Amino acid sequence: MCDEAWTLVPATQVPRSRPTAVVTLGMGGSGIGGDLLRALLHDEASIPVVAVKDYRIPSFVNSATLVFACSYSGDSEETLAAYDEATQCGASCVVITSGGDLLRRARERRHLTVQLPGGLPQRTALPYLLVPVLGVLTQMGIVGSFEAQLREAIQILQQVGAEQGREGATLVQRVAESLLHRIPVIYSTSPFLEPVAQRWKDQLNENAKTFAVWNTFPELNHNETVGWGMDNALAKSLVVVLLHDPHESEHITRRVTITRELVFNKAASVQEVSARGEGKLARLLSGVMLGDLVSWHLAGLRGVDPTPVPVIEEVKRRLARSG
Repeated sequence: MCDEAWTLVPATQVPRSRPTAVVTLGMGGSGIGGDLLRALLHDEASIPVVAVKDYRIPSFVNSATLVFACSYSGDSEETLAAYDEATQCGASCVVITSGGDLLRRARERRHLTVQLPGGLPQRTALPYLLVPVLGVLTQMGIVGSFEAQLREAIQILQQVGAEQGREGATLVQRVAESLLHRIPVIYSTSPFLEPVAQRWKDQLNENAKTFAVWNTFPELNHNETVGWGMDNALAKSLVVVLLHDPHESEHITRRVTITRELVFNKAASVQEVSARGEGKLARLLSGVMLGDLVSWHLAGLRGVDPTPVPVIEEVKRRLARSG
């Protein structure tokens, strides 16, 4: 998917004017790409990168803003409404979708459109929704090329996938088994991996059909750690998963170690997972893939089908009926 997604951007249609801000629009599995983009470009882009998950766009959006409207299905009502508003503000818009009403509107407005392969649950199409955004930004000169990082990420993802068929490849199974009949508490050890922690939570929700929460260091040391003063019996219903960045600082590592000793000893268990790779893209996507695999294994342990999301579909049906 990553390899194919890099080739989907038509170079001749990329906007040439330099924006003052980048905004991504998207919900759920289509919106997490914007969060990953923000983490990737935190110390790369010289302009703000903002992820919007709402019907409305920020008031600063104008003709100098580059907006990516990302909806795999093309029918997310929040993204459609925000895209319409961005168009009315005169923003330069790029649409990333497999079809639906979003594709129709983009063609009518002659906006640059990256049409994705169809037929997937949107949360499984993450590379298609993230990598083309990097391609556009690279071609516009807003960031340097991510091609080398993408090649490393593909290699790392292939390694992670190959490990799953090997005897003794126990990390994913061990973490999934620890989460059975427990509430997962996903903590990233740095803000860089924050969207990975959120993705773990989202995938556990949708694939394994279980409740989960997430947070990140160092922010959680200023609030959530106090919440671990809960009753011991309640704490034993929780399993902490610590998502480590191989490039995390020694200061962060000490902070996590101290917090684990003081607080997390009340949990049923603490699992530690490390992202892989040197480049930022590899570290983010390997962390995402490990979480996806854990959620899939947990679904099997719970005896549930990871694909359908009937509650989400019912919410959409009722909203449609109510107008």
